[in-house]
Amino acid sequence: MLSKGISAKETLLILKRFERHPFSEVVGEMEQRLEKGDSFAASLEPLALTNTLKRLLFVGERTERPLLVLRQIVKLLDLETEMRSKFWKMIRYPLVLATSLFLLFFFYALYVFPSLLEMSDPKTLPSFLHLLLHPSAKYMLASIPVILLTSGYLFFRFFPLNRILRLKPLQRLIRLYYSYLFTIEVGSFIDAGFSLEETFRHLEQGQANKKGHLYARLHAKQQAGEPLAEALGEDEIIEAETIGIVHLARESGDLGPLLLEQATLLHESMEEELEKKLLWIEPILYGGLTIMTGTLFLILYYPIQLAIQQLPF
Repeated sequence: MLSKGISAKETLLILKRFERHPFSEVVGEMEQRLEKGDSFAASLEPLALTNTLKRLLFVGERTERPLLVLRQIVKLLDLETEMRSKFWKMIRYPLVLATSLFLLFFFYALYVFPSLLEMSDPKTLPSFLHLLLHPSAKYMLASIPVILLTSGYLFFRFFPLNRILRLKPLQRLIRLYYSYLFTIEVGSFIDAGFSLEETFRHLEQGQANKKGHLYARLHAKQQAGEPLAEALGEDEIIEAETIGIVHLARESGDLGPLLLEQATLLHESMEEELEKKLLWIEPILYGGLTIMTGTLFLILYYPIQLAIQQLPF
């Protein structure tokens, strides 16, 4: 609606009228913020966007081109929704199978395993099985899957994210993501008529993360007169293809439009890279299920074999 010339206030009024609860309340709060005179970026705070998307709104506001940035935000949100949907579709069947195996293990640990041990002569049992003869041992055995699941959850919940991001298979995806944000933010400022020095001065404000440090360093390099392509090549944050585009664009004088076109190509590359990463998940999950099934079979087979050995024939 904004692209058709409808004002932001009128757009929110239309959305408030036709959207359902609870989104209609969010739209109403955004409308109130606009009426109070808040900026466009501040009026969208009820949407609870991530810091990265808020920075993109900041860019759109400073460059007076909010539509361009909003389209990129919608693309990122659509990509996130699509990948999340594919992820859950991919893991739902392995999760059902894993749940069935855990329930089977609980039943076996609480009822079958103790009965099989009672059929065996304690004197002939291996020493490590003597502990399982205790009445409370079956509850400890049944709690093993719960302990493993809890430990796995706590490990991934509190494991430093920076260490996960350092994994080599994720490096290309991270570089594509940073390159995508770089091309949108810098391209929007340059296309709006800002100089590189002004662009980096605006972008480094209010950012203490990796991207903020990149803009601060590029700002210092621009003040020292170093070419942008050479400054970008000193770190491994930005994709080599994007650095090449920057070098060519600086020579031709079309840096802003070329960076915005590169953003579209980087978005497609990110989508392809995410698809490749998702393809890893399914074989990993089924591999884990295979190990679980094999382990359960061995646990089932061993006490049965012991019980058979006690039979009088």
